[in-house]
Amino acid sequence: MPVNPMSAVIDRAVSVGVHEDALPSSTRERYPAARIGRGFIPPLPPGGDPRKVFDRIRELARPWRDGGVYVSYKPAPREVAAGRWAAVHREIGAWLKEHPWAGIIVHHEPEGGEHRLDGETFRALFDRSRNEIKTGWPGARVAYCAMAYQWRPGGRAAQDPGPWRRVVADEYLCDVYSGMNENNGAFPAHLILPEHPGFMGWFTAIVRPRLAAGAAVTYGLGERGFMGDDGLRAATIRRESAWLATVFDRYATGRKPLDLPPSVYLAWSSVGREDEKGWLLTDDSAVAMRELTDDFARH
Repeated sequence: MPVNPMSAVIDRAVSVGVHEDALPSSTRERYPAARIGRGFIPPLPPGGDPRKVFDRIRELARPWRDGGVYVSYKPAPREVAAGRWAAVHREIGAWLKEHPWAGIIVHHEPEGGEHRLDGETFRALFDRSRNEIKTGWPGARVAYCAMAYQWRPGGRAAQDPGPWRRVVADEYLCDVYSGMNENNGAFPAHLILPEHPGFMGWFTAIVRPRLAAGAAVTYGLGERGFMGDDGLRAATIRRESAWLATVFDRYATGRKPLDLPPSVYLAWSSVGREDEKGWLLTDDSAVAMRELTDDFARH
């Protein structure tokens, strides 16, 4: 899972993975260096038993024991505020002490989508959930995973960043996609992270102020997807890999907090809920991602 910032300087290492609709062993046949994954739990129906989420967390974490996994779930804000999740959250925290390879993402991509929240509602939900989980085990890793699309200029979160900035998490992750089609039309396929308006908007608002203040920050990519012509995708991935190398070099040279490299890079190669095959890595783009994960894997 995420590496200590100082060891990243020495080892040039990132916790890397490729999310596929497959078992970890199958993914590692294609991407030998990949070690971390994602698991997703849909929202419960109103009044549903939170222990069903805990059961699912344990089930999703089991195959990743020798690597790591982030498990995402979306508790209802009103139910968390009413204390209906408190006991289960404490149980999750206690369980995490014995299963430290699992990280918890509370309400991933809260800024957009069907279950989007405003900043204040998310902050209250996240703060209480995290505090309850860490009552079970103070060492639990509870992550805020953002949606880059809503951090673009004019995006919902970018228009009112204040509440989102006040979210205190153990890790700050962002789901970032480069590529467009007639359905998503979000960002051009050739954009690497420092060129990506959504990623940079999020980094500038959420991560950079913490780095500038000298805080110990773990941040990275919770989902990194590429869509478009395979050759263009491969070239973009290789440019992004080269950029990551310069980030490590710059930090190793100057040790400036603002230059701290990311600790997590989880690529996306799945059709997702939208059944969109354009996000699947194929041919040379898969080769390029295998190269990236080989270059930056934590061994």
